[in-house]
Amino acid sequence: MPVDCERVFELFLDPHTMAACIPGCEELVQVDERHYSGRLVNEIAHVRFNASFSAEIVGLDPPREVRAVLKGEDRRLGSSLKLDAVLGVLPNGNGSEVSYSMEMALWGKLGRMGESIFRRRTAEVEKQFVEKFTQICTGVPIDEVRAGGKAKAVPATGAAPAAAEAGGVAQPVAVVETPLAEQPVPVKKPALVGAVLAFVAWLFGRRRARSGK
Repeated sequence: MPVDCERVFELFLDPHTMAACIPGCEELVQVDERHYSGRLVNEIAHVRFNASFSAEIVGLDPPREVRAVLKGEDRRLGSSLKLDAVLGVLPNGNGSEVSYSMEMALWGKLGRMGESIFRRRTAEVEKQFVEKFTQICTGVPIDEVRAGGKAKAVPATGAAPAAAEAGGVAQPVAVVETPLAEQPVPVKKPALVGAVLAFVAWLFGRRRARSGK
């Protein structure tokens, strides 16, 4: 991140910043110095969940490390989760190096989806979070970040580590300098399946035409 450790730590503990950066976070309230509550709406493998959650900071060593436990539940899906997370911040030139690790436990319908699905979705959410958090670090107003504003150019201060997978070792991710609108958009599975079916139909039509001749 292109700011010092103290600023990164301050932003991580700010509910307004986190609500703007966490994909699908529709509500986040700071109950006291150690407790937060909120609501998260997201979609995993075409299953939409709407979970209320609580978060407790169980360890705090500013501006180097924060440990937190998050618990959430979607009663409609009969699903719940528990997340133990550790976030670390270290100096990196004129900026900061951020890493995290987490252990996740899932129950109910979400838990039956499989670990690989959650790992892929975690990587997507992580990328979106890094983009938005970098914007706020470079001075983009929170309201603009919520609306999907563009990231400002960032001086090269080194890479910002971020875990590629849940529970994995943090891997370096370049500081975002490209406008969000220009970021590559992954092809979703339904579109890919449609393209394959269209090709099969075209091929089958050609064979029938040859048989008619």
